Amino acid sequence: MLGLLVTIAAMTLPTVSRPLENHRLRKSADQIRAEWTRARAKAMETGRTYVFRYEPEADGYQVEPWYSDEDYLESSQLSGVGGFGTLGAAPTALMPKQAGSAVMKHLPEAIVFAASDTTQEAREQLAVQGTDALQNQDTSMSAPIFFYPDGTSSTARLLVKNARERYVKLTLRGLTGVVYVSDLLSGEQIE
Repeated sequence: MLGLLVTIAAMTLPTVSRPLENHRLRKSADQIRAEWTRARAKAMETGRTYVFRYEPEADGYQVEPWYSDEDYLESSQLSGVGGFGTLGAAPTALMPKQAGSAVMKHLPEAIVFAASDTTQEAREQLAVQGTDALQNQDTSMSAPIFFYPDGTSSTARLLVKNARERYVKLTLRGLTGVVYVSDLLSGEQIE
């Protein structure tokens, strides 16, 4: 009797686990779409550029403000507490937070970032060149996907995959910030 139950369980497990894995993959795409939408809204609300970066071939990602060298120079907080117009050292609590202090979030279990492709525009190149690389760029993270205060963003494509090599492609339109999510794709259908 026990042998029969084990055999039945072994036969039904793949048919039950595959839909669950596909559901987690779709859920991860919805999670990323929501993060991108929140980053775009936050950029428009605060007037500050936000970036989305992820760990390649892993499940971690973060959304954080993008600080350039100019942010430190133009910050009214740099006047310090010593009085009007002084260039005293700003209290650490008032300085913009450093890269790496953003909370690392994760995709659902067994889902990882497969690849991404962004079309780098002139203002993205200027933002990256005019920024202290140690401050904003972590080599274990992907290149940033930008969300600007005017409602535009990077033009990007991002792939997430599950353990069965099924993919979902997210496409971010730079001018409108609209995100398109594909159906489940096999490796041959990615292009």
